[in-house]
Amino acid sequence: MEQNSGSSVTRLTEETKERFGLYYLATTLLLAWYYSLWFTPNIFVHSNLLSDNVTFSWLATLAASGIAFLVLANLFNKIDKRLYQMPSLMIVAGVVAAGATASYTLWSNAVLNTVAALVVFPLLFGLSNAIIWIGLGEYHARKKSSFSTHKFLGVFGIVMLASMLFTTIAPHIVAVAFVTLLPIASVVLYLYESKALGATPLPTLLPTDTRKKTLKPTVIISVTIFIGCAACYYNIAIIPSDMLSPGSIWPDGMSYVIGISCSALAAGVIAVCQATISKSIVTYRFLPWLLVVTVAAISLFVNGDPLLYPYSFIITVAIAGIFEVMLIGYFGTLSAKGFVATAMAFGMSSAVVRLGFFFGDSVAVFYEQNPVLHEQLSTETAIVFLCLLAICLIPLMRQESVILQLTTAPSKNNEVEEVCDAAIAEFALSRREGEILKLFARGYTIDSISKKLVISPYTTQTHVRHIYSKMHVHKRSELLDYINMHRTE
Repeated sequence: MEQNSGSSVTRLTEETKERFGLYYLATTLLLAWYYSLWFTPNIFVHSNLLSDNVTFSWLATLAASGIAFLVLANLFNKIDKRLYQMPSLMIVAGVVAAGATASYTLWSNAVLNTVAALVVFPLLFGLSNAIIWIGLGEYHARKKSSFSTHKFLGVFGIVMLASMLFTTIAPHIVAVAFVTLLPIASVVLYLYESKALGATPLPTLLPTDTRKKTLKPTVIISVTIFIGCAACYYNIAIIPSDMLSPGSIWPDGMSYVIGISCSALAAGVIAVCQATISKSIVTYRFLPWLLVVTVAAISLFVNGDPLLYPYSFIITVAIAGIFEVMLIGYFGTLSAKGFVATAMAFGMSSAVVRLGFFFGDSVAVFYEQNPVLHEQLSTETAIVFLCLLAICLIPLMRQESVILQLTTAPSKNNEVEEVCDAAIAEFALSRREGEILKLFARGYTIDSISKKLVISPYTTQTHVRHIYSKMHVHKRSELLDYINMHRTE
């Protein structure tokens, strides 16, 4: 009786996690660490958030992070070992991220020492962040997380808003302790949830010909979000800091807190709308509208009216956060469905965003360091970004149906047939193995296949074992999942 009661509690807990999207908590905690560290004035007691020293250190960290995501993703993609098989490495990464955070925020010379600010801390932040991030990506791929709008955006919105508000109102030492513990909390949650998955492997990659279908839409989405992030952070950095508080109603740096909080609120509103209406709204349908809002926000800066600058700044900070979440969801979905290798998918999702931030911010900082260029090119460069964003809308709208089909739609019969044909060629299945694979895809059992092909069940089972071995799957459910392109209704 007690055993059954325990089972019910466990089942209820799993159902609760699934219902409220709590499986995304570890991922959003890591994002909260990043934004709370770099966007909360209260964290930097020994230096101003808007100072040149912090700005250059931030740029170095963006560059180091972007490169680390790409390099480590490529490395983990090539080696046989996976991060879920190396929990000690995840623990080390969490401790390094926490230690670097505490040292960076408490050591008075952290942003004043050139080597520490521009080399040591950026490398520590970038490498630890990339390792934890790829590990989280493996977890979501093994779990086949759908990154549904109301769950992922909902958890992101709640965690981000709570983190930004707490680090803003808490005493400095408490805020630092909180931000320091965020990467550790993320790793602890990852280890706990990953343990429940046991030896569940990563999704088997679909055949090469099938995966090629994702190349064009993925490039278009990645380039679009890169340009969007670059445009947002150019706008954020080019607006003079002394014009960010209308009537000086809030202190320096609070515009960042307000912007990120607005990003969290926007994510929450989208999540609530999705959860309360009967018709499903696909996240990527919002992307063209986000580009339009970005164009409108940057236009407020181009207008030249200083009274509009704070609104332009806050809107672009908010939108940049949503861009990041959307790209994470897109690559996460492709990874879970076997279209992209997990390490590369999650590495790319953050590399595109971080390098976009770096590019846009760097251009603005370069202009600020050269007053003549700032005077002549700051507005013109913003107009160039506006044009690029408008141009991105065209291919994005043309690829919308393909993107929706890849990320949400169940497989059609002709697609299943194509996957089977591609798998037969890619894994060098024999003629008989190919026949059995296609019958499996149509729902035939071992006995019904044996009767149809007039062979013994033992022979059929032998062929099935060969198929499993060649396609790197372990059971019927994995094979059917593969054939159906890892899609669910």
